[in-house]
Formats: sequence, C-alpha cells, structure tokens
Amino acid sequence: MYGAFLITYSMEIGWDELVRSMSPNLKGFLDNLDSLHYFIDHVVYKANLRGPSFRCEENSDGDLLLHYFTGRPGLYHIVKGVVREVAKRVFDLDINLIVQGRTQRSVHMNNGERVEEHVVFLIKNIGENRRDSDGSHAGLLSSTNANFPEILDDTLQMTLDDFSRALPYHFVIDESCKMVQCGSELHNHIPDELLKPGTPILRIFEINRPQIPLDFENICNFINAVFVLQVKTSPLKKKHMDAMSQEELSKEMESLEEQQANEVTQGHHLKLKGQMMLLSSKKHIIYLCSPYVTSINELMQYGMRLTAMPLHDATRDLILLNQQRLSDVEVNLQLEANNEQLETMTRELEIERQKTDSILKDMLPRRIAQQLLSGEHIEAAEHEATVMFCDLPSFQQTIPQCAPKEIIRILNEIFRKLDRIIVIRGVYKVETVADSYMAVSGITEFVPEHAENMCHVALGMMWEARSVSDPVTKTPFLLRIGLHSGKIVAGVVGTKSPKYCLFGETVTLASQMESLGMAGKIQCSKWTYEKAMVTGRFEFSPRGRIAVRDRGQTETYFLTRSLKKSIWEITDHERDVNVNSIEGYEELETSIENAVASKTHLKPSQLQSATCSIS
Repeated sequence: MYGAFLITYSMEIGWDELVRSMSPNLKGFLDNLDSLHYFIDHVVYKANLRGPSFRCEENSDGDLLLHYFTGRPGLYHIVKGVVREVAKRVFDLDINLIVQGRTQRSVHMNNGERVEEHVVFLIKNIGENRRDSDGSHAGLLSSTNANFPEILDDTLQMTLDDFSRALPYHFVIDESCKMVQCGSELHNHIPDELLKPGTPILRIFEINRPQIPLDFENICNFINAVFVLQVKTSPLKKKHMDAMSQEELSKEMESLEEQQANEVTQGHHLKLKGQMMLLSSKKHIIYLCSPYVTSINELMQYGMRLTAMPLHDATRDLILLNQQRLSDVEVNLQLEANNEQLETMTRELEIERQKTDSILKDMLPRRIAQQLLSGEHIEAAEHEATVMFCDLPSFQQTIPQCAPKEIIRILNEIFRKLDRIIVIRGVYKVETVADSYMAVSGITEFVPEHAENMCHVALGMMWEARSVSDPVTKTPFLLRIGLHSGKIVAGVVGTKSPKYCLFGETVTLASQMESLGMAGKIQCSKWTYEKAMVTGRFEFSPRGRIAVRDRGQTETYFLTRSLKKSIWEITDHERDVNVNSIEGYEELETSIENAVASKTHLKPSQLQSATCSIS
C-alpha cells in the first residue's frame, strides 16, 4: 500500500511526465530505474543517498524476472506496490508479482561491512483484456538482424585503434575483472604500466557509485546503475611513473599496491561516469564512460581541454552549458550579496536614524521633536508653567581639589539620578550649565497641576542628591532649588543644533529663587505656592520677604513635604519597612540637618558658595 501511495504522490507533485517518458514498456522502465534514482538523488535533491538497484530479465514466455538489490533488508514489499502501481498507471497493465527468491549476504566495503539483500520477483501479466505491451517491448528488446544482411567482407569492420579513438575513455574487463583493452585518452591520466592487459582494475580504479565491491558478479547485479569510478593515481604521480626506468617502475608498482588500502584519492584524481554493458560473450564487460567533469575549472585541473571530449559526447555541451549556468549563478550570487549588503546598510541606517530621532526627542519636548522630524514649522508660543533651577552650592569648592575625571564622574552620577526623576514625573529638562540644572513643567501642552508636578520633582531630586557624597568633605551633596510659576515664551532656536529656549520674567525670577536660596532647601515664590496648593497638598514653611532684584521685597516659602505622595512614590523606590518611615520625609530632614551640621565644622572659606543666575 505504501509503494502504491508513493507512486501516486510522486506523480501528483510533478513527476508524472518524467515517469511516462522513460520507456514505452515496463521492462525498459525497470531497466532505467537506477538512472532515475541517480538523477533524483544527485541532480535534483543532492542528497547522496544509497538507493537500491534493479536488473530485469525476460523469460521466453514473456514474463519478467526483476532482481532487486538493497542495503536495507525487509523493504521488498514496497517494491511490489511501486511496480504494480507503475504498471497500472503508466502502461495500463494488470500484473502479479511473485517472490521467487530472497537471499542476504554480507558485503565488505571500504567503510565497513553491510548486509545486502537480493530479492527476485516474477512478474506476470494477468490483465489479458487490457492493452498488451508485448508488441512494444518486442520491438524494443529484439535485436533481429533481418534488415541487415551478414557482412562477408572486412570493409566495415572496426580496428582496435579506431575503436579506442571513437570511445577514448572506455575499457573492457574479463570475468576476473582484469583489463582487456582501454581507450586512448586513458593513457593521459593513468600510467601505461597499469593499462597493460591483465592488470586488475582494482589497481587502477576505486568505485564511488554504486557502493558495491568491484567484482564481476556485483557489476552484473547492478548493471543498470550509473557507475562512477575514480582513478587512484594523480596526474603528478602519472608523470613521475612515466619518467621511471623499468627497475624503478617495478619498485613503485609494489609500493603502490601496499599503499592502495590507505591511499586517499581526493583532489585532482580523474573520475569517470558511465554505464557497464555485458557483451554477447557473457564473459566480458565494457565500461562506456566520459570524464565526470562539470565545469571549465575542473577540466583545467585535470590538465584536459575540450578537444579531449569526442564531438559525439554530450559532456562537451554539458560543460559549456554548465559554465554559462555557473556564470549566471555567480552573477546572481553577487546580486544577492549586494542585496544583503544593501539590506544590512538599510537596517544600520534605520538604527542610526532611530538613534538620531531618540537624541532629538531627548533634546526637545516630544511633540516639538515630532514636528521637526515631520518637517513642520514650529511657532513660538506663550505658556503658563513652573520653572525650576537647582545647583550644588559646595561644588565650586570641590572642583580645585579633584581630578577632572572625578569632577565629570560626580556630575554624571548626580545628573543621572536627577534625570531619572524628571522622566518619572513627566517634566521637561531644559539644560544643564556647569553644576546648574534647569527644568520646566507645563509645556508644550498646558496641565493645571504644573506647579504640583514640579514640587514633587524638587522633593525627589533633594532625596536623590543626598545619596552622592562630596569626595572632599565626605558629606552628602545638598541641592539648592528655586521654583517660580508664571507666563513664559518658548520656541525652537537654531537649525544645526536646535534648542528649545524659554524666555520671560518667570525664568529670571525662578533663577533668583535658586540663587537666593539655601543649601538643602526648596525655595518657592508665592505664585508657585498658591498654584501648588490649588491642585495638590503640601507643607510649606514661610521664609518671609527677601530682596529680589527688579522685584523688591518678595514673599517666599520653603517646601518641606507633600501630603499627597510619599518620598517612595515620588522617587519610585521600594520602602524597607524595617528601616524607613511610611512617608520618608523624616529621613530626608534628618539627613539634610546632619549634612548642614557637619559643614559648620569646616573652615569659613569652604562654606562660600557660588550661585548661578540666568537673566
């Protein structure tokens, strides 16, 4: 059943025409099964499997004897299904297959020992009412000479030299598998000493396909298979042996026989591919073959030219066609390589574009960056927002006492922590100048709680900064933060390195809130205080009125805590229930007080702080 299904499936997926075109009768089909296997295996799928072999004989009564040889015993039932289905589908025959004999033997190969099964089937045509194929295979199989009278003179006989030139790569062997005669071209690849009559072909060739011992019986059993033989001596060895004296040649032959079992026949050893034919004497086999060459490069490696191929040999055309195919393949491969390179460059370009877009979106508010990338014109606009400035008051005293790399490392560590709070709370970082940090909440789209958001950012930054220590005083860094809310004008300035700039009195007053503030304190104007209390709930402590340039006496407040969010919610940190308080503001106040107290023990010169003012 599986054999029948295999034929049905194979013919349905596209092998129908090839199977029907192989032979006009069943015997011819069975004789060519080995060639079909070789074509499918080596040419189409390139799987290099070891397939079975078939040999067909015709009895005097018209029945067929099918000899089936395989290295996989026990599968002969599949063969019955295959042959019966082919006979039915292709040749319109009803046949019956009877197993006449089944034997197994152990075969010694170069790569070890394997079991080979030989099954003989008797094929009988039982469908008398169907179209008989006797006529077709009689016409194909009979070799009657009715149309050719017996030749009595010698004018049409071919001499051995003519035959050797007509079939330059053939050889004939006897029942002992010894050389009887050979073609003229073989002398260009094999030492003359080895081509003398009586030389065993095992000293000259090794068999690549089929994988059987190279003896007369096995050749007859696999007579329908494609035979690939490889010359054991290389071209260099051949030239070397041809230049030897008779005495040296005898020693070399003895040495060659000793090395046959271990010699690796790879590289430029000539291969021959063709068919074995049993001559009418039944005691001799002729090997009709051509060099197994597929391209001009291989031809040159063997030291051959196209003229070495007879004009009637299709190998010449195959080499030229394959050379054209290889050229086309090489062009296609180059195109594929170029396409892959272009695809790689496109992917890399896309990655770089994404990096550029990401950098631009970090430099500008996301909506503004998207408008720039889309090529839109960006108009300046007025916004109601809250602006924050903060700096490190003690940092100017730290700079002279630290190496440049250490300065950059400290700033990177602090600003990385501050940037994290900015991202969490969704406000926009405008810029950093030296140790000063500027941010704004409420742009580019108005949000009523812009002051509340900025107050939470300020508390979170104050908490994060305390985790970084001053390498000189060994005390935590304390930020000085100033907040102010009001109207600002914002827009993109520049084209090469565009910046989103803020203008207006609100920016100036926020800067003064920071510069007139105190380390460890968040100083807010009364406008920020009022805005923050509208949408949020905070605890402020009044500082009173301070003198502000161009503003006179201005009422200010210190932000101490949020009554709506804990430090852990603001900074997105997990609270240690065994150590930390619920809100976290007690730890913040304590750490600030301790840091301030420790600074009172320092020299007065070390307590001076530089302020940052932006007008």
